[in-house]
Amino acid sequence: MAAGITILNPGLLTTVQDGGRIGYQAFGVSVSGVMDPRAMNIANILVGNDDNEAVLECTMMGPQIRFDVSNVIAVTGGDLGASVDGQPIPTYRAVNIISLANVTSAGQVAGVGIIAGAGGIAAMIIAQIVINLRYSLMGIALSQKTDASMTPLMRILLAYGITDEIFGVAITRKHPISARYFFGLTILPVIGWTGGTVIGALLGGVFPDFLTNALSIGIYGMFVSIVIPQTKKNPVIMNSAVLACVLSALMFYVPFLSSHITGGFAIIIAAVTAALCGVAVTGKQMSRRVSFAVLAVLLAAIIAILFFFAPGYVSSSAAAVSSESRETVSVGTFIPLFITMTITTYLMRMVPFVLFRRKLTNPKVKAFFDYIPYTVLSAMTFPAILYSTGSVPAAVAGLAVALALSFMEKSLLVVAIGTCIGSLAVSVLLMYI
Repeated sequence: MAAGITILNPGLLTTVQDGGRIGYQAFGVSVSGVMDPRAMNIANILVGNDDNEAVLECTMMGPQIRFDVSNVIAVTGGDLGASVDGQPIPTYRAVNIISLANVTSAGQVAGVGIIAGAGGIAAMIIAQIVINLRYSLMGIALSQKTDASMTPLMRILLAYGITDEIFGVAITRKHPISARYFFGLTILPVIGWTGGTVIGALLGGVFPDFLTNALSIGIYGMFVSIVIPQTKKNPVIMNSAVLACVLSALMFYVPFLSSHITGGFAIIIAAVTAALCGVAVTGKQMSRRVSFAVLAVLLAAIIAILFFFAPGYVSSSAAAVSSESRETVSVGTFIPLFITMTITTYLMRMVPFVLFRRKLTNPKVKAFFDYIPYTVLSAMTFPAILYSTGSVPAAVAGLAVALALSFMEKSLLVVAIGTCIGSLAVSVLLMYI
């Protein structure tokens, strides 16, 4: 049944808007679209839509709407005093509590979609396991670098902070990871994520779209700066990391693979396969010429994948608006699903981090967990970085800057900022071409 609403009063200026049409300015077609893209994206995520689906955008005075069937709604952007049957509606409902309790963006988005669709507990558990499986590998890798202060109790408490960003910084530490160090490394990002959710929601519309898009590439720049210095020192890590990019690109672009393998599983498959290949050649004599020949073949494979498959790639945000009706989510449905999402996400981090307390002694197993951090970060970065800014040329520029600064072994912060600036410069340039 189609979801239906009746507009009783349109208000001062209420329009139907989507994300606009980017990339056609050279042909005289303006971007148009919603004035506050961040608010639009958050509203869609809250109700389980693709983030670019159309919304009602209100100015100064909102409309009066009657809902003819049950629906899930979200009010974001400026607070115009929206209410339902006389009861005020809080803006950005459920975003902040989910950000704090479930520190994983992909799992958060999937979880919100299941909650909005009133999905079952089994569906929530499966989705969170699939999406967050890489954090189990990260937990094992980190467990091999901790010192005596990381007691079982501290591992249980601090496993909450095993995320992409914190893992990327911690794994590069030359000294053993203490409980105090990991706590300090965790607390500020958690405050930043939670506060950033609120600040971004409130001020996202203040900044122009090209600026917010350029800033989104910074995290990938940081991942590049973690991987590249190690590839310079170890040819096996270099080829394993590039192989992870090749496999990730195949599962991203090839229609059959992308339609049957989720993003979370694709990262795991690419990372584990590449790390195992690295283990297979560890200890074997390989000349520098052979190593660079393998690298050349892998880079050629990436170019071939981009040439044959990338032009036909269509982002899921361009999908048609679904006409499927969604039922209103009751408190009795929301609370069990939310608790299930939070506990499952935490256990995926905590269990491996606690169980693998002893140092690995098997050379092959140890080599695998030496390589897995860099293959995971590589698979996460490519080709996702190409679509992180909404403009492939701007993303490529950011990637080029990240590679150059990383080869010079600049700090994580310098690389992240440089990546954003490079992407931003090209975005501004494209606006005037």
